[in-house]
Amino acid sequence: MFEFFKAFFENTIILEGFAPLCYPNAISNIPLQSSILGTEGLMIIAQYALAGWLIYRQLRGSELQTSPTVESTSWVRRVLTRFSFKPSTAQPQLSLGTLLILGLIANGTLHLIYLLREFYPTHNALAISQAVFTVLFLGSVGRLILLLTQSATGIFPPTPSVEFFNSCESCHHQIISSQSSSKLDKLRANFSYLFRLDTTFPIKLNLQEPLEEVLKLTKFSIDKAADAIFWVGEDGQILYVNDAACRSLGYAPEELLKLTIHNINPDFPESSWSLHWKILRRCGSLNIEARHRTKHNRVFPVEITISHLNFNGKEYQCAFARDISDRKQIERTLRERQGEFRSLVSNIPGAVYRGILEEDRMMVFLSQGIETITGYPPSDFIQNRVRSFNSIIHADDVDKVKRKIRVSLESRQPYILEYRLIGVDGTIRWVYEKGQVIVTDEESTCWLNGAIFDITEKRQASEALKASEERLKLALAGTDQGLWDWNLVSGEVYFSPQWSSMLGYDSNKIQGKARSWLKLVHPDDRESVIAVLKQHLAGETPFCEMEHRMLSHAGEWKWILNHGKVVVHDEQQQPIRMTGTVKDISDRKKTEEALRQSEARERAKAQQLELTLRELGQAQAQLIQTEKLSSLGQLVAGIAHEINNPITFIYGNITYASQYIQDLLELIALYQQYYPQPDAEILQHQETIELNFILDDLPKILSSMEVGANRIREIVLSLRNFSRLDEADMKPVNIHDGLENTLLILQHRLRPQAGSPREKRNPSIQVIKEYGNLPKTECYPGQLNQVFMNVLSNAIDALLEGESKFIHPPQCLNSPAVGWQISSTTPTIRIHTELNDMNRVVIRITDNGAGMTDRVKHRLFEPFFTTKPVGKGTGLGLAISYQIIAKHQGKLTCYSELGKGTEFVIELPLKQEFRQNPTLLLEVQSSTA
Repeated sequence: MFEFFKAFFENTIILEGFAPLCYPNAISNIPLQSSILGTEGLMIIAQYALAGWLIYRQLRGSELQTSPTVESTSWVRRVLTRFSFKPSTAQPQLSLGTLLILGLIANGTLHLIYLLREFYPTHNALAISQAVFTVLFLGSVGRLILLLTQSATGIFPPTPSVEFFNSCESCHHQIISSQSSSKLDKLRANFSYLFRLDTTFPIKLNLQEPLEEVLKLTKFSIDKAADAIFWVGEDGQILYVNDAACRSLGYAPEELLKLTIHNINPDFPESSWSLHWKILRRCGSLNIEARHRTKHNRVFPVEITISHLNFNGKEYQCAFARDISDRKQIERTLRERQGEFRSLVSNIPGAVYRGILEEDRMMVFLSQGIETITGYPPSDFIQNRVRSFNSIIHADDVDKVKRKIRVSLESRQPYILEYRLIGVDGTIRWVYEKGQVIVTDEESTCWLNGAIFDITEKRQASEALKASEERLKLALAGTDQGLWDWNLVSGEVYFSPQWSSMLGYDSNKIQGKARSWLKLVHPDDRESVIAVLKQHLAGETPFCEMEHRMLSHAGEWKWILNHGKVVVHDEQQQPIRMTGTVKDISDRKKTEEALRQSEARERAKAQQLELTLRELGQAQAQLIQTEKLSSLGQLVAGIAHEINNPITFIYGNITYASQYIQDLLELIALYQQYYPQPDAEILQHQETIELNFILDDLPKILSSMEVGANRIREIVLSLRNFSRLDEADMKPVNIHDGLENTLLILQHRLRPQAGSPREKRNPSIQVIKEYGNLPKTECYPGQLNQVFMNVLSNAIDALLEGESKFIHPPQCLNSPAVGWQISSTTPTIRIHTELNDMNRVVIRITDNGAGMTDRVKHRLFEPFFTTKPVGKGTGLGLAISYQIIAKHQGKLTCYSELGKGTEFVIELPLKQEFRQNPTLLLEVQSSTA
């Protein structure tokens, strides 16, 4: 048995520690419970108490004597007595007690450290302490076993007695039976039985109690180890597992003992197990990273230390596995952070460094940007391999750099430097450096962390600006312009002598502050001046240019042209300096004001002339249209009169002609009745003239002539009614008569005949009449008929222009219409009349044509505005119609939607109340559907 444990500890890698009972579950990651914390605390106290008791017993020298006359029940006393040490061998007794004390203290401390690591998992001191106490514990246990082995070899003969083994076997079975209630204890008992003493054990003991105690302590330490421990046979069968293995894999102990290593380790397949066994047999031990699979199929990484052992002619593998999931996560996070750091450093327009504060300023890290600045690779400066960083600083700047870094160290504040570096080709580059001195806790090493930026171009630009400013000052000295220079940080402003004299002040009378200048600005101009300044300071404008008034020394306001620009920014691109010029423009402003007043007067005259011309044009257009209507009325009246006489003659004689012809036809019928056999010449003439057809068709001809004459008579009457030359005064009329007369005149356009190919294509226009019960309305009948004519003509034009809409109607046209729209797939005009609540006549003329856009609708009643082709419209019809309705104290309103149609609404009063002002116009009211 001792030989086995000796081989066990000599062939395994030293563990970092053993886990306490409260180690969290590696599968569920459940935090420590309060009951487990209490149990663990009791275990720590018990081990420390036992160690203290042993120390106390050692201090009492009498307890360590091994005289057979001394009676004691101490198990330590019995162990020492069993070895029968002589006075000359008292030293091993002291070593045995000391080793037991060290083992108990180390194991208790390991339990305490694991508890602390639950609360401070990243504390380095705890990790180091754990490793130290693990080595101390294993060393004390190993030394204890060696000491017992050496002592037993020197006292007992090499052949053990049979009574001893019988006694040992009975003790072993008693242990198993007394602890049969716990499955885990049964497993541990099987572990003890697996490594039980055999006949080759070279010790003969009379009593086995002390040896059993040592074995129990050793086995207890292995069971409670922090890392998972597996014993595996040559066939891959798991022979033993400790508590940590059960917790990490989620199996019960008896479940794991039924599995093979292939079931829990996917990296050790059964096909390669033989090769793995041979390699481990040859190497003795291996430290590898693999994966473990839990009972719930969760795979997690582990670090395994495997040792190959030979015992009693059998081969075993002892594996110590540790869950390294956290470490792997930390490594991944570290790699990501390193990648982010490298990306950030590579994108910085400069060099980032970390060095040690010493004479040569040794660098431990320097980014690649230093090569862009100086041409030297950063590896030359790391650990001063080729050269030190101070060696490339300009000789005139070295002391300044060292002095400022020393001041930063004393004040614990960052340092900002501007100095020169000498490049690999000898060129001098100006650099800007910002860093900080980092002092460690021990203050043994001071680190320098910072960044270096190339500002050569910026420095050159600054120097060029200074030279330019000097030249500008010299140039302004001989001009009438003043110069100002504003320090935005301090608020101080420099005003040149020309600036002061421009306003009549002495140079020493103006305070060099921005507030003093702002007080001189006119109160009405201050807001605009401040707004322009803010825009420029925010970078929204390239220059700051403004014209404002300023108070002169004489008390008058002078106009000033102020022109400036920000010329210097800090490292955060914030403006810190602004300069500019001023010029007196009072004379120019006076000239501009006089010119502006003159332009205003001329503009007013032009607007008045334009208004007069527009009114004249409208009056002329109205006069022309009125003259046209008058001429047309006279023409229509004359034609109607001339046609009316012959038509009356024809219409009046058709009745008599019909009677005469009917008599003749009856006479012919009598002749045929009484002379059925006329002469051959008569028969021949009857056949030639088709007498039977004449007898049948002649009455039809007369009837048709009567209808035509009646139609001509009605048209003539409509023309006379439409012209209304005899009705120039306002009088009550029937509105429906005017609508009917207008429709009769436009009948040829509503129902086109087949006279031309285009007329064949045009569909007939349906007219829906929805006449209300209207009383007679007081109006100018002729003018109102002209309005009806214009509106209906425009509706017919709109329907004919959008004829493709009705040839190929869209699918959505049959959907219910909203409001005034017409739901129909054929060209339709709807005329609706009513008397509204305000006792006014309302006439709605609606079509389902193509409609019109908002732009057209807003200009609909403007004179000379038309959408028709040249030669087809004058643009005066609706304008005059609007004026006629306004003349009647009414309203003409248009509603239209593109693709849906148009509706004109005419609203008239029943009686005209303002005949004294018949030319009163009303405002156009148009709205959208």
